[in-house]
Amino acid sequence: MKRITCKVASVSPILDDIFNVELQPEQSQDFVAGQYLQIVMAEDDKRPFSLASSPEQSELFELHIGAPENNAYARQVIEKLKNSGEIEVEMPFGHAGLDETSQRPILIMVGGTGFSYAKSIIEHIIDTEQDREVYLYWGGRNLGGLYLHELAYQWAELDRVKFVPVLENAVSQWTGKRGLVHQAVLEDFADMSHLEVYIAGRFEMADVARTAFTQQGLPLAQLHGDAYEFI
Repeated sequence: MKRITCKVASVSPILDDIFNVELQPEQSQDFVAGQYLQIVMAEDDKRPFSLASSPEQSELFELHIGAPENNAYARQVIEKLKNSGEIEVEMPFGHAGLDETSQRPILIMVGGTGFSYAKSIIEHIIDTEQDREVYLYWGGRNLGGLYLHELAYQWAELDRVKFVPVLENAVSQWTGKRGLVHQAVLEDFADMSHLEVYIAGRFEMADVARTAFTQQGLPLAQLHGDAYEFI
């Protein structure tokens, strides 16, 4: 782990309560696709965020920070970034990065801004021209909550990813999958033993998915998610 000073290159809203943050490090830093950094608010206050950029884009670190008005923890970070020319970060962290020793098909399941974790892994696979079979299941309350679904659809159109959006509160015209994202995965994969599964999102989602996916044949050694360090 290293502490690095970064220039705050940009803080821009993707939606009203989700921000794209770009940090320019004073020195490049190696990391594994799917790892995260910590923004140093104070010596006893360091806040984790997934890297949305791939390791090949080491000249600029991209973060997606969900910061609704009632979330003081995230809003304080956004305000500090907006008002600071520079910020210190510590990195890399996490044991749920892409396992490149495996050639199994990859299934990435995320909720909300967990998409940043998926983006890092998928863009690394694209940047390094790997021929990997990748499924992306992204769950949200509505299509607006899938804040960069246009990018995910572009990956699908390029035949790099099989993208499956899953909406809890879809409009009547929606023809895609509805309900909880882990249930959509279970519907599509009766046997999960051949998959390498990566998860980012709420702890509750990760906990339920672990139970359900292992019952569907997924070995625990093939399940990756930083949430499992805590639950």
